[in-house]
Amino acid sequence: MQTNKEDRTFSTLLKDLAQQTSTLVRQEAKLVIAEMSQKKNETQRNLTALATGAGLLLVGFIYILDAVVYGIAELLPPDYSPWLAALIVGVLVSLIGYILIVISKPNLEPGNLAPKTVDSLERDKNMVKEKFNE
Repeated sequence: MQTNKEDRTFSTLLKDLAQQTSTLVRQEAKLVIAEMSQKKNETQRNLTALATGAGLLLVGFIYILDAVVYGIAELLPPDYSPWLAALIVGVLVSLIGYILIVISKPNLEPGNLAPKTVDSLERDKNMVKEKFNE
């Protein structure tokens, strides 16, 4: 038996709302799972590339720093050249590293890694609460 929209009772409307809400929440949950899976795969690929690049960069950087130490040692008085040149380069490189860490750290906060669908789920929950409170 099919009813017109005008003939639907309040309990029927509530039942339909519950079913549609349940379907919406299930679909949103599936979307969150799919999005998290995609983010996980992207993150794994990016971390692998980052680690490989960082390793190669480190090796190259060590050789460059070694050359800089030797170059500065040539400019300094012979009594101070070996240790002072290495100290100058070490302090400068450490300072640059510290600045990079401070700048990059906020981008790795958990809030920046959360899927956007979580906001949608929160809006859906608030909408349902408002409808039941009316």
